[in-house]
Amino acid sequence: MRLMPLGTNGYMPSYCRLTMCFLLRAGDRVLVLDAGTGMARLAEEPAVRMLEGIETLDLVLTHYHLDHVVGLSYLPGVWPDKPVRIWAPCPPMVDADPAEALCQLIHPPLFPLPLPEFPMRVEVERMRGDRVEIGGLELRLRSQEHPGGSVALRIGDAIAYVTDTVADDATADFAAGVDLLLHEVWAGAADGAGGVGHSAAADVARLAEKAGVRRLMPVHHNPRHSNEDLKALAAELAEGTTAEVILPEEGTVYELGE
Repeated sequence: MRLMPLGTNGYMPSYCRLTMCFLLRAGDRVLVLDAGTGMARLAEEPAVRMLEGIETLDLVLTHYHLDHVVGLSYLPGVWPDKPVRIWAPCPPMVDADPAEALCQLIHPPLFPLPLPEFPMRVEVERMRGDRVEIGGLELRLRSQEHPGGSVALRIGDAIAYVTDTVADDATADFAAGVDLLLHEVWAGAADGAGGVGHSAAADVARLAEKAGVRRLMPVHHNPRHSNEDLKALAAELAEGTTAEVILPEEGTVYELGE
């Protein structure tokens, strides 16, 4: 299994970083995790190579905030000729209904075409319950504390994707033993509290240690943080966990174990 971060920022792009989007390939299957402005990188050469042979793009959303869904409007530009399946969380895991949420954004006057009129076939699959199977991959889902709600994702023992949430002790059980934990880290010691619905570095390091993950990748960066700030944040995380801390580089491929 291979992971390519396409966008790692929260809220807005900054310091050449785009907003949340990750490309995951497992054999002949591909998942895109969230659809922030990082979706634009699907048209760039590293991602194009990783998508070779893929006929249907499966895109999994954690919630409906703009920094995670605005890239859906890029689909006609980056994936115009093949089908798309959007896997979208439902109440009570999040507050919004998928059809209502997506149609508010991808619809005139905010966008010239509604989803049903995109040049490719677009299907919206409602994710109910705590498990869903996508192309032979089983995903576990967990509801999180965040304004409007969000869900964490786990795929086997390879990866857990935990973003837009307060640091929650139950995450340690959800992510226990995974090879790579992607967890949002909005604030470091210099920033004070994690903010409403977000996490601080010390709490995330503690969770990673309790979960016994092999590697920890901080994501959903605060756009005010420079690249040097992020290096300091990674060092702070490393002080609180024995997991290997990896600061993600957009467009780089990371190999995942099972």
